[in-house]
Amino acid sequence: MRATPSTFLQQATRVAAALLPRPLCPPLRAAQAELRRSLHLAFRLASTHCRAVVLEPCREATEGRISVRLPEGVRWGRPAAIPLPPSLADTGWRGGRPRPITVMPQRRASANVWFLHHGREALCLRLDLSGTVELLRYRPLLRTWTTC
Repeated sequence: MRATPSTFLQQATRVAAALLPRPLCPPLRAAQAELRRSLHLAFRLASTHCRAVVLEPCREATEGRISVRLPEGVRWGRPAAIPLPPSLADTGWRGGRPRPITVMPQRRASANVWFLHHGREALCLRLDLSGTVELLRYRPLLRTWTTC
């Protein structure tokens, strides 16, 4: 089987991303930590109390709801200049605002995708129905998405 030029380019980009590590900008690093902390807390509360917990952006926390707050300068959504991650349907948010995530006991969750960005850098949180979390990062220099 012969490699096509686009396949070769994708492989070369992955190698370059692995060889050229660059830390996230401080605001996105703080947002990444907040996302991980909030998801961990939601899964823990859901399993401890045997009831659903809702993870929501930019709302006030109430019983059964956890609010995700972003650092200064970090915005919800994906700028048009940043492409979607490979094989991702653009259904996780509308109008730049993410939909709430419902986390249920037994580590289940409503599938969702959240994008957030700071300038040219972006993060993508992908959560599937089985509760598997994937956090991707857009590398503007390489024009590719990599795992965090």
